[in-house]
Amino acid sequence: MEKENIIEKIFDDLLFQISKGNTVEQILKGTTILDLEQVKEWKTKFGYTFNIYSNDHFIDNKPHFHFDNKSKNVECKISFNGEIFESNGKNQIDKKTLKVLKDFLVTPGIENLLTAFWNNKNPDLKI
Repeated sequence: MEKENIIEKIFDDLLFQISKGNTVEQILKGTTILDLEQVKEWKTKFGYTFNIYSNDHFIDNKPHFHFDNKSKNVECKISFNGEIFESNGKNQIDKKTLKVLKDFLVTPGIENLLTAFWNNKNPDLKI
């Protein structure tokens, strides 16, 4: 699975857990709600995508990713620690999703995935 799909799947799973009443604290303790469905190709349930584009640039000397949800008309550029650099869509990220995103970004291993994805797409601006 490509790095961006892995990042999106992990975030989508976290949003699912929260939507079913689980909390970040419970998740960190190992509590998981299962969603059993017929095996099929994975597709994001909530519509959020993470993109890092080739030959991109730093914003305020920091790498960033594009966090979009076309159906909700959300388009943002966000630092790896959750700082919103730009919001170009007609709508903002809702507060609940933004909190989940910030919790997600401090999850062990996520920064490493984003960094590897950035370095792969932008070899001239490795971090």
